[in-house]
Amino acid sequence: MKIRIFRCKTFCILSFLVFSGCATIPEITNLKQHKSFTHDEIVTGMIGVGGVVSIVNDLDQSVGRKYADILRDSLLSVRKEFVLLPVEEVVQRIEKDHYQAILHDYKYTGELNLDFLRKLESSQTAFRYLLLVRIIENEITKTREKSPRPEVPPQWDLEGNPVVKEIAVELITTRRMEVSFDIYDLNKKIPVFSGNIIESKSKQRTAYIEKKDEGVGRMFALIPVRAFLEVALEPSAPRTDKLLGKIFQAFAQYLP
Repeated sequence: MKIRIFRCKTFCILSFLVFSGCATIPEITNLKQHKSFTHDEIVTGMIGVGGVVSIVNDLDQSVGRKYADILRDSLLSVRKEFVLLPVEEVVQRIEKDHYQAILHDYKYTGELNLDFLRKLESSQTAFRYLLLVRIIENEITKTREKSPRPEVPPQWDLEGNPVVKEIAVELITTRRMEVSFDIYDLNKKIPVFSGNIIESKSKQRTAYIEKKDEGVGRMFALIPVRAFLEVALEPSAPRTDKLLGKIFQAFAQYLP
């Protein structure tokens, strides 16, 4: 927990930063699973991490590879019995034009390019299943909730002047993401698993605004200063990679 204390002659703000998020496993929606896609088949077949794309914004190569690495590490942290080929090796084993076409279509349509996928053979790629991930939503929202402070014992500033605690302002910044997952079987030439997961994470800071009783005119003069301080104290949004890691771990638990 971070604590910041601001003191000046007219008022001060005491703020607390709190992280919050859902403690339960995020639900997977639109789940589709082929009967052939079993735990034993996954263990013996190997999964190739094909990559992570986003329709929210273009991911440069380094960021895309970073997210793909997070995907692989997150899955292995939950399902240690699986063998996952990293994205670098997947790219090397798929013809470059085929790989780019598969990724391009998946990004802009949300569908697997079956024509190109059917040209792939697991005997050539060394993995049976190809996993692709698509970021559908990555939204940040900021909210403020003000409420009167309960009565508190008299307090004084550093100069001995009385202060009156006026309001508590809850400053909340939330990141909400939706991610889709698709797995294709190179042996059977069919999609075998797909689903979506939506999850959010918030940072919250409580700012207690204190004002000396100096009359109505002085109170209104402080409003712009308070507004500025509220903006300055707004928590930054939770990191995309951290939230993705949580979503990827949840996805691993839905695999057979």
